[in-house]
Amino acid sequence: MGESMDKNNVQLSDEELLQFRMFQEQMRGYRQQPVEEEVIEVHLTSKEKRKSSYVSRTLSNDEYIVSVGLLHIFAYTGAFLFFAIGVFLLYVMHITSSPTGGSPYFPYQGAIAYFCLFMAFCKYLNLKMVEMVVTNKRVICKTGIISVNTEELKNTRIESVEIKQTLWQRIWGYADIYFTGTGGSYVLFTSIKNPRKVKTMLENNFVE
Repeated sequence: MGESMDKNNVQLSDEELLQFRMFQEQMRGYRQQPVEEEVIEVHLTSKEKRKSSYVSRTLSNDEYIVSVGLLHIFAYTGAFLFFAIGVFLLYVMHITSSPTGGSPYFPYQGAIAYFCLFMAFCKYLNLKMVEMVVTNKRVICKTGIISVNTEELKNTRIESVEIKQTLWQRIWGYADIYFTGTGGSYVLFTSIKNPRKVKTMLENNFVE
């Protein structure tokens, strides 16, 4: 039986040498196998799922949601203000209306009241349709009711993440988050609850 000698002067038979070479080939093939990217499963609440329904349908196969920005209640201040004005004007019109109809003080009071209620509804619906989502690859802000406008920024192009708070925002625990990218591009998350949590989730789950 033929024999072979390696560099350490260990004699191997032809069969042992063949097995050793087969083992080397197996190890070489194992090292060349691509390493699958670990997918981090993030458990979203039912509210977070509703506030990311549109973005969820646009994710790529290896993309997952890291964090969802939820609007603070004070983001709806404008809608509530229009609604309050509209209800107040209707109430005043009701108690001051003349027997022949209409208000003796302001003839267009009803039109203004209904306009305020319409504006309140539009503002509220528009805010309900806003989605501000951070994935392992992008930062996305989706707005619009009928015509959808989507602004996004790749994580690899984000240069800075700034949290800006006024005194009022700091008292009530919400803020605006600016994601600034290369070339002056940016994505803005407005009136976000727990802004530091959103920033921390992006930093901890950043994927190059």
